Amino acid sequence: MIDEKTKAALRSLGLVTGSSVDSRTLNLLGAVLRIQEYPPGPLPFKIIYESMMKDNPGSSLTKAWVQRVLKSLVDNSLIRVESEHAYRKMYLADVSTVMAGLEKIKSETIQKLNRQRSVLTQQLDFVMSMDCGSLAENLVEGLTGDRQKLSSRFIKGMDEYYRVTNSTIFEPAKEGDIIRCSVMTFVPNLQGATERTDRIFVAAARGVEVHYSLTIEALKQDGAIRSEITPDALARSIAAFIDCRKEGLPIDIRFNDGPKNTYRFMSLNNDSMAFMISENPITAAWINRDFNPGLIDNAIANFDSQWEKSISLKDFSPEYLKKTGIPPHSYIAKTLADVLRTKGDEKEP
Repeated sequence: MIDEKTKAALRSLGLVTGSSVDSRTLNLLGAVLRIQEYPPGPLPFKIIYESMMKDNPGSSLTKAWVQRVLKSLVDNSLIRVESEHAYRKMYLADVSTVMAGLEKIKSETIQKLNRQRSVLTQQLDFVMSMDCGSLAENLVEGLTGDRQKLSSRFIKGMDEYYRVTNSTIFEPAKEGDIIRCSVMTFVPNLQGATERTDRIFVAAARGVEVHYSLTIEALKQDGAIRSEITPDALARSIAAFIDCRKEGLPIDIRFNDGPKNTYRFMSLNNDSMAFMISENPITAAWINRDFNPGLIDNAIANFDSQWEKSISLKDFSPEYLKKTGIPPHSYIAKTLADVLRTKGDEKEP
């Protein structure tokens, strides 16, 4: 009796146990193994066929069918042929041939699954990169001939928030445009934060004016930041900002005591805005001016008012950090101080 664990392993290799037609490959192997003497000796086809018929009384198994199944067992190395070039082949099976056959099938199965995984990975990446908003607009236009533009959409999860803000804010932004980013806490988007933050530098390099606003409270989330962002990655992001400023790119990162009466949001000019509704689970919404111009104008007005009162990262100092209540030896404060000191020691080009 084959146990369930062994059955599961065999199924994963494409070998079926039981009494169905699909399982007759293993049934024939079992018939050969049962009639072997010890030590095993080679058997002629006639004895194997007779044994199979004995195990399946009343069946209509033909010699040609048994020959085909026997050949597949030989091809998979589960059964070995003795005197292969003789007029009458002799067949032998024991635990060694079975192991060799299983190893061969396992190797071929791994290769097959790896090929499938490669295809599935490509399909997964393609599907994950889809912007369903653009897809819906294109589909409706293709079906009706009319272009309908989305004015709002609901967003679930940080990955979708990142994709939507990429396609509606960062990618369309051109020289002279303004992107505003209001971040009140790091917690929802710490994982992958370095890669996501890089896009603000890419936009600034195109001449897009980037206003990135952070609260002092966000900097106090020391343990959370340390757990997700390595010192090197954090230092690179800070250094990238300083380098952008030295190159004259239109980007500024400022810190404030906490925006009042506004949202955690990103906007492109006053045309569209994506804002966070809740952080656990992460839910957000994207709207354009057609949907609610007042909401966009109010958020931007509050942002700009707070922006004027905020301090830029380029003006950070140990005294300012101390004033904000951020411990000078905390992860974020120490990394900031080290980068600012290093960059301050560098000669201007």
